[in-house]
Amino acid sequence: MGPNNQRKDKYSKLLCRFYEPLILLRVLGQTRGKHTSSPQHTSDIQSKRRRLLKNLAYICDYEKGGETTSAIGLEESEERFVFWVASNADRSRSKIEGFLKTSLKDIKHMLILSEEKRGPYEQKFIRSCITFAKSRITKEMTLFSTAVNRSKRYLDSTTSAATDLQIAEWLRKFTKGSNRPLEDICIQAYEERRGPEMRWLESHTSNMDTGPDASASDLSKVRHYLGRLAAHVRAAKEVIEHSLALDHLFDEYEVRIVQAIPSNIRPEADDHTTLDSILVRMLPKDDARLGEYSESLTSLDRKFQISKRMGEIYEDKNFKPCVHAEIQVLEHFCRHKLHFAQSDSYIGCSKDACYCCHLYFQHHWSRPVAPESHQKIYHKWGVPLLPGGAQDPGWVPQRDMLNRMVETIRKEALDQMTRQAHPQKWHADSETGITVSTMAMPPSATAGRLAFEREMEELNIDTTSLPEEAHGPESYLSPIEELRESPVEELVSDHGYQGEDISEFGFSSDTDSDSGGGAAL
Repeated sequence: MGPNNQRKDKYSKLLCRFYEPLILLRVLGQTRGKHTSSPQHTSDIQSKRRRLLKNLAYICDYEKGGETTSAIGLEESEERFVFWVASNADRSRSKIEGFLKTSLKDIKHMLILSEEKRGPYEQKFIRSCITFAKSRITKEMTLFSTAVNRSKRYLDSTTSAATDLQIAEWLRKFTKGSNRPLEDICIQAYEERRGPEMRWLESHTSNMDTGPDASASDLSKVRHYLGRLAAHVRAAKEVIEHSLALDHLFDEYEVRIVQAIPSNIRPEADDHTTLDSILVRMLPKDDARLGEYSESLTSLDRKFQISKRMGEIYEDKNFKPCVHAEIQVLEHFCRHKLHFAQSDSYIGCSKDACYCCHLYFQHHWSRPVAPESHQKIYHKWGVPLLPGGAQDPGWVPQRDMLNRMVETIRKEALDQMTRQAHPQKWHADSETGITVSTMAMPPSATAGRLAFEREMEELNIDTTSLPEEAHGPESYLSPIEELRESPVEELVSDHGYQGEDISEFGFSSDTDSDSGGGAAL
């Protein structure tokens, strides 16, 4: 659809109105908050089942980046459990399906073995997971090696020669230049996550960030990527651990692929895609605050070239919206009226949800469990395509959900304009995976004191009162301030949904023009 007619119908206009403030907010700052904490669980069994799904999705994600991001939902029927798996990229689905089937078959075999006989099979399973993710781990090692090389100046300037040498020798064991098998490197990173070297890294990076630019601490990146290498072992071990506690899931089960869901077409810039016009559409008609917001946005544009950067996004030839894996699983369950295991609508994903996916789950008519989120915006995010447009059966629920999402997006953008705020501090999509609690060492580990261990004592770091190591990120993620959310009315139609009125920042009416004021559509 060309830029001259993309606003002619309700469906196209809805998408334009959604992406305008989203892209504006993306330019104002990709990171919208800290990592959110894991959703609250109601029982130990529920917690283990959720961790199992998340870790299964994690071991299926075999490339760095977003294409092989995987999500798994667990269906419970009268006959069996079904592990429904989806991936961002259609090309990766068959490979992921085959690996997941093999992995669950191996796990089922381990369930019937005694603890004494299970050990070799557990090691084989861990190594198979690492081998499957070879491409991803190789890139993580490359990033780790680069960070090690760049952190040498910091080490030289802040440590003694003896400490510098000992840390450097230890780090070298995890670099590509070590010429060791990937499996051995990941296993050692996991086994030494409690060691004195990791404690030393923690003490020197606790107040640093892992930003993407040159000013960020390379030593923080060293610690971060060590955590990512160790995570491949941790995830595989937790899959085994939680499968043993949930052995009933493997009595009768199958693995099935969610068919790819096509996304909406990309939005295009036109004569209405200007900062002034977008701002008018973000506010209620004749809003008295328009002048104030306009002045603030103009000021930000002078400082950060907002208009230019938005134009670059619209013109990006690689701007092709994609329905993320967790949304594909959610919509598959809803469309086919599948029943989540124990009525727990949690979907495990190999990566924390992005900003838009988190909002999507928060405002979805089925009220699924909102996932963990890194709270970063990816403008290539897309919603399921409605072939029939505004006449499609899915039009009303999608329209009302996007209304609620865009209400939050607009308010965040307007608030940042008012405060003239700089973008929030960048953080990685993934957590390091190494907590203070994982660094509490048993007494036997203090044998053979090293120079940097004496430095630890001088820093007065006390590990005697640290808690037991927790499984998963819920023990260390910082919750973001809760996003404003309007109540959703009861859903009573045949499809489980009833249309609803939207507040001042929504656009549920169908009478708006793009040149005039007002936020209602």
